[in-house]
Amino acid sequence: MRQAIRLGLGVAALAAACGVAAQDARNLQGISVSAAVDDPNAAPPGTASALAPSQASLSELEPQSILNRNYIQTIASPKDDYLALLELTPSAINASPNGAGFSSKSGTVRGFQDGEYDVSFDGIPFGDPGAFGHATTAFFPAPSLGEVVVDRGPGTASNLGNATFGGTVALYSAPTTDKPSGQLSTMYGSGNTWQVAGEGNTGTFGNLGTQASVNYSHLETDGLLDNAGLKQDNVLFKIKQPLGEHTTLTLVADYNKVNWNTFTAQPRKQTDRYGIDFGGLTDDPDTQGFYKYNVDDRHADFEYLQLHGDYNSWRLDNKLYTYSLRDGGPGGVDLLGNTPNQALLPHGGVPGAVNHSAYRAWGDMLRAEKDLGTGWLDSTLRAGIWAERAYQSQHEVTVDLSTMTPRTLAGTPNDQIIDTNAHSNTTQSYVEVEWRPVENLSIVPGLKHVNFDRTLDGVSNFLPVGGSGHFSTNLGAVAVNYRFSPNLSGYAQWAEGFQAPKVTILQGDGSQVNPQTTKNYQAGLVWKTEQTVADIDVYYIDFGNLVNSVEEPIGPDGSLISVYFNQGGVIYKGIEAEFTRVLGHSGFSFTANGSLNSAYSKTTGLQIANAPSSTADVGFIYDRGQFYGSFLTKYVGARYTATGETSGANYNPNARLPAYNYTNLNLGYRFMPDLRLQLSLNNLFDHRSVIQGNGAATNPTFYYLSGRNYTVQMTYTF
Repeated sequence: MRQAIRLGLGVAALAAACGVAAQDARNLQGISVSAAVDDPNAAPPGTASALAPSQASLSELEPQSILNRNYIQTIASPKDDYLALLELTPSAINASPNGAGFSSKSGTVRGFQDGEYDVSFDGIPFGDPGAFGHATTAFFPAPSLGEVVVDRGPGTASNLGNATFGGTVALYSAPTTDKPSGQLSTMYGSGNTWQVAGEGNTGTFGNLGTQASVNYSHLETDGLLDNAGLKQDNVLFKIKQPLGEHTTLTLVADYNKVNWNTFTAQPRKQTDRYGIDFGGLTDDPDTQGFYKYNVDDRHADFEYLQLHGDYNSWRLDNKLYTYSLRDGGPGGVDLLGNTPNQALLPHGGVPGAVNHSAYRAWGDMLRAEKDLGTGWLDSTLRAGIWAERAYQSQHEVTVDLSTMTPRTLAGTPNDQIIDTNAHSNTTQSYVEVEWRPVENLSIVPGLKHVNFDRTLDGVSNFLPVGGSGHFSTNLGAVAVNYRFSPNLSGYAQWAEGFQAPKVTILQGDGSQVNPQTTKNYQAGLVWKTEQTVADIDVYYIDFGNLVNSVEEPIGPDGSLISVYFNQGGVIYKGIEAEFTRVLGHSGFSFTANGSLNSAYSKTTGLQIANAPSSTADVGFIYDRGQFYGSFLTKYVGARYTATGETSGANYNPNARLPAYNYTNLNLGYRFMPDLRLQLSLNNLFDHRSVIQGNGAATNPTFYYLSGRNYTVQMTYTF
């Protein structure tokens, strides 16, 4: 959080990991497709595959959950960001105190936090090059997405990215279409929220076979927390151009602009006084929490140019890309209300800081595969290389917010808190073979080589920082998929994972920090018919060198500085399952998924932070004739915050967060095949549970589940 800084003064990667290699239609260009029963977006209406909120693939090589277009458009909220989309899948949780899509604060999968799993768009991994995290509201809102795949594992060797050991959340744009088509929608809801969105496809036009599409959405809200407004615009273009009989050139460009008021978690004394919808923002310009003083303005772009060729036994795919995020705005020093203005500006004014940060990455991803052999030697050889260079800068100065002029605050040496520049270089190359010795069996061994370099220089928290690091390793993986029948498959996987230290390690005392490593073991079964889709898996992850930090008073005048250390080894293990069953010809389907999760320290035997003990999602889906809808309840088990579970003399009751649940109801009506009206009620029973906290031993802060809220949406398809 920025507030924390101020207080301190083709197929891309995932497609291969999801098992494209094991499918009948193997290609390097788009979302994997096999038989209709296994393709949620192509499944016939009314079947379990078409209706299931999330499901696995018969050809997968590790546990995954596919969220199809139907889920995105009729079950999820139209204002969702991608973290809100995935929160109904097994082992996943997401905190949205201001409402889904209005600045998600925490999204975890199996207890792995943002920055410990990858996010990719059309197969290209992206994110903050310093911390490997993601600005969820600045990239790809729900209306711009055609499908989301949550892969809970590191994938095979061909799965590329800086944090694959915790899994991959793969976002896919909708494909262009052969015929002209489009969709327009408008939405209004709680918090004076409104949205307009539209998409259009040209179909194939011209003698050259060109296809193009555009997607646009505009969202505004006052927020569900007090004074926590947000405005967002997103536009995505796609052009697909055949170049001869075997080659295709595709250009995709996405642009996003977000402006929002930066709220923060509050201690109980504040919520007792102002209510749990208080996030530290006020309408008083004499306070540090004045909402106009706490603003974050973000501009993001993402572009890639893909060249794909299919030449009989050879398939080639190259993606040249760039993406960036520019982020800036003012904020009060203390939104918790503990520091009076006069304590920091004795001669008058409102103490705060103005932050400006930016990053841009350039990269290229080249993949090639070739079919080899026949009979028991039938196989596909794959090889590829990914190279990326990223630049990141951050500049933050203390100011008088009432005039927006630089001011040196009491107890600080000057007005410059942060002025840093960082560069990183990533190169990953791989080779793997999919061997099919007998019918219905795929064995995929592979090896990946990783090189990562980082440099940093400048000033952070008023102190000089700088340094560099070079990290290199080889990672192995073996995965197996066997199709017992057209409707039943099983898989097993062993894979190694790796992540270089984050840039913050170079800003503090990180001398004892090594790269994070994992050994992953997973196995599961998938069953799919027109009436039923179901899957179950077990996993065991041996995690080495989990990095954590503590605040030490070693800065100027005793200011707090983050000191990073290896918390030690952690064992993640659990069981996950999904199930959807069509109930005869009633139009109803029953759906459920859930997980039992454990993530404990090898040293202490205690549960680590932000890992839920269990998750569950259960309910009914209805779709028959003109009516459709869903009634789904999400349950999140108890978990710990800060450094995790405590015991003995160090026992801290504030570290344990209680279990909670919420229920979402959707009711839809089709006036005609092309026009529909949908009412969505989120947190139907208005549970206001604690969903996130900082675990402080004294005066802890908390976020709460947003209250009951609604949206009404009208959609016209043509």
